[in-house]
Amino acid sequence: MGYQLKVSIDGIEPPIWRRLKVPSKMTFDDLHNVMQAAFGWLSYHLYGFGGDGFAVHDDRLDDVYDLPGAKPVARYTSDTPIDELLAIHDRCIYTYDYGDNWRHEVVVEKRTPPEKRPVAPTCLDGARHRPPEDVGGVGGYQDFLKTISKKGPSALEMLAWAEKDTGGRRYDPEYFYVPEVNRRLAHALSDTPEAAHKLLAARGGLSGTLTWGWYGPIIKVSGKNYTWDRLAIMMAMLADSRSVTIKVGPEPRRGS
Repeated sequence: MGYQLKVSIDGIEPPIWRRLKVPSKMTFDDLHNVMQAAFGWLSYHLYGFGGDGFAVHDDRLDDVYDLPGAKPVARYTSDTPIDELLAIHDRCIYTYDYGDNWRHEVVVEKRTPPEKRPVAPTCLDGARHRPPEDVGGVGGYQDFLKTISKKGPSALEMLAWAEKDTGGRRYDPEYFYVPEVNRRLAHALSDTPEAAHKLLAARGGLSGTLTWGWYGPIIKVSGKNYTWDRLAIMMAMLADSRSVTIKVGPEPRRGS
């Protein structure tokens, strides 16, 4: 079966939420990647899922942190199917970043028949931009909103700091655009750290053909298109301080 989920960040009004359609043939690691893409999180903090007597946690954790309503059982996101929780329970909690403690309430709105062929997760609806990473949780986010609502150097400084979360665009708490979310979701299950290493680091690195798409330059590799935005997300999955070389080949000969 598949699932229609409504995911809302706890403790924030007006709510920040997404309505998602996801396939059931996923692990919780996959679902984490979907959540990151749906909200635009940067995926560099620990995370976990908790339900009624059920906990699934990031493989990097040595212990199950305080996941509400869940007992500390040894299930890991990389090898636990989402059906083990979502086929039985109508609600769970996804926690991202145990410092800021972003709790996402995940509600199963519908269970649908399985698709005949693999499909990408899809965002159907939603509202508002997620808080900046490392803003200090719900309380820090409220302080951030108060600061940027006023004119002055403090507001400009905070807006400049938040550009890390918008790709350089001015931070707007009301910003939400479904097509942008779905462009990220299209590769949420395939663009993993392992895939990033294989594409960008192994076998001599990225090698392809430069073309121009609707949103700017594209590198075509083995029949797949990689935009700059997609490549930036994949590069963020690699450890920093790596050496990077960008090289462009000679101009191809043109026929007369």
